[in-house]
Amino acid sequence: MSSVDRVGGDQLLIENLNFSYGNLTIFNNLNIVVEPGEFVSIIGPSGCGKTTLLNLLSGFLKPIAGKVLLRGKALVPEDPHFGYVFQHATLFPWLSTVENVEFGMKMEGKLSASEQRKKSKHYLAMVGLKGFEDYLPMKLSGGMQQRVSLARALVMEPRLLLMDEPFGALDAITREQMNDELLVLWDKLGQTVVFITHDIDEAVYLSDRVLLLNRPPQGIFKDQKIELPRPRSSKETRTSDLFWEYKKELMTDILEVSKSEVIA
Repeated sequence: MSSVDRVGGDQLLIENLNFSYGNLTIFNNLNIVVEPGEFVSIIGPSGCGKTTLLNLLSGFLKPIAGKVLLRGKALVPEDPHFGYVFQHATLFPWLSTVENVEFGMKMEGKLSASEQRKKSKHYLAMVGLKGFEDYLPMKLSGGMQQRVSLARALVMEPRLLLMDEPFGALDAITREQMNDELLVLWDKLGQTVVFITHDIDEAVYLSDRVLLLNRPPQGIFKDQKIELPRPRSSKETRTSDLFWEYKKELMTDILEVSKSEVIA
């Protein structure tokens, strides 16, 4: 990988953010800073607002008050500087693997067809799908489909990558493999990543910081810095004493949050 392939990341700033569903306040004066190139995971019990927060960050939802800024500017869904990887692959079933990856570039219209194809193949190779360019999604396993989804986001070279439980539907072995592959890609490309997960192991393993959300509308219960050495490997990192200390502490915290009540 040459240095020109490194994309880099931008600072994400959430400033005094308020959001409600009707009379139920989800966030009240929420403030978060994610530094350029930082990998931050967000965890919390069901109903604490994880996916809502990600949709606010992407501009799919609009806050009642406050700001979400990337590169110092308000984030909107069409912003080319961020990419979104969903819980499910959401591929077009009638398009081949490489055509799915090309789709965003075709909509953008900046590159020629040959340039789009070359770039798409490059990112498919990066996610381990060289040789599968012409396969339809139905011919791919769940893990392979998520690789296509990841390549489709990465090919646009976003400086912020939002990921909403992208490996949640995969089996444990495939999920662990995808964790390792994601870290390799992140190390090469250097994007800022905000990653939603229910899995404490996954959050600790991947992240520079783990944010534990409280019950609405109390915001952040804990901002845990993860000081595990990088590069990380499942064999060494997940069996280390420090990994288990972080996991135990966050499990205790999340149980405390789970027992609390939503404040109307």
